[in-house]
Amino acid sequence: MARRGIKRKAPDLGHLPSLEDYQPTLFLRCHNQKDNDDETKIWKCAFEPSLENPEETTNLLATCGGKTVCIIDVQTQQVLKRFQDTDKNENFYTLAWTTIEAGNKKKVNILAVAGEGAMVKLIYPSQLLMYAVIRGHKKYISCLLFHPTLTRLLFSGSRDGFVFLWDIGIPDKAPNSNYMPLLKISLQDTVGDALNLVFSERSQLLIAGAERGCVGWIVTDCPSLTPVRRAKVIEKADLIFQHPKSKTLTVDGLISLPGDLIATKQVGSGEILIWDLSKHVEKGKKEVAIEPLIKLKYPQHNVKYLNLGYNNGLLGVGDDQGNLLLYNIKEIISKHRSEDEQNVWEASSILEWPHILNNAAPLALRQELVVNTVAISSSHEYVTGGTDNNLVCIWKREEEETSHTEGE
Repeated sequence: MARRGIKRKAPDLGHLPSLEDYQPTLFLRCHNQKDNDDETKIWKCAFEPSLENPEETTNLLATCGGKTVCIIDVQTQQVLKRFQDTDKNENFYTLAWTTIEAGNKKKVNILAVAGEGAMVKLIYPSQLLMYAVIRGHKKYISCLLFHPTLTRLLFSGSRDGFVFLWDIGIPDKAPNSNYMPLLKISLQDTVGDALNLVFSERSQLLIAGAERGCVGWIVTDCPSLTPVRRAKVIEKADLIFQHPKSKTLTVDGLISLPGDLIATKQVGSGEILIWDLSKHVEKGKKEVAIEPLIKLKYPQHNVKYLNLGYNNGLLGVGDDQGNLLLYNIKEIISKHRSEDEQNVWEASSILEWPHILNNAAPLALRQELVVNTVAISSSHEYVTGGTDNNLVCIWKREEEETSHTEGE
């Protein structure tokens, strides 16, 4: 599949630092469920963490959609592994990486995936071998999150109205079908389906962006929990984070940033809000109105389930026109406030949907082309996205051209 396209910078009205140019390098269909598949949705993509430095990523990108999980080397542009699930009811919606100690204190990366099948499937990425299945939810699983430091602990949010906490164990000793939850958290009907989760160690708070708002639960006993037949249940949310009024209550974008900052995207609001979690928790109220430190301008549309991506000061998100919006926020989040609290910052760069040729013929596109998920490598060399027309999109930062004159 040939690629060519032009990148357009957003207006420099928001005064965010600029970015180097990115060029489309590969638009790949590796999740086909049938011939000429342009319907399978790529719901999630994430770069593999480095074993040596968890703050850095490797060149390997995990993607999920349909019954398929792929491991793609973005540098060589090769699909290294492709896992096709045999469950006819499966449709993967979410994935998450973790690094844990296996035998002989050797660190290994594990990939957890889940979706319509209501089971968490644990995969060795090097062989793309599913080595264990975690059963317990009664309906589809929409989000997964590993604890930031207790890296064997996995939160799973489901349409059944619960978030479960699991200990995935050590891979070499993991049972195949005997997992029991450490904790059950009730989402209740007032919250709806949890779409994304983050955990703040400073505040000991698990937060969910959900179909009907954004809520948090105080979870202080993660290190001491053990699997029992009747797991502890948290019945009600401890905090409700009230976003400014919008056409919907859905908070589909949720991600943690350095300094206990949180970024949220409420469907239809036309903004991404960055706010200080600690200061909201300190208010001591159950219902807390969000007071954003920073507002990022985002297209005004009502398409749901578009995930935020973040790495090392660069935040990215897709839209309903095939674009990827990038925000260089490293400087302003380090200050924990913007120069003008009323200012709405423009994207630093917009990667527009390129003209794509498929076997020399233009690729037919729908009127609405949704980029569901964005992942960014730690070096910012690669920005990737997954679309609702079965494409994994890889953009590469352009290398600066240098010229040398004789005698210099």
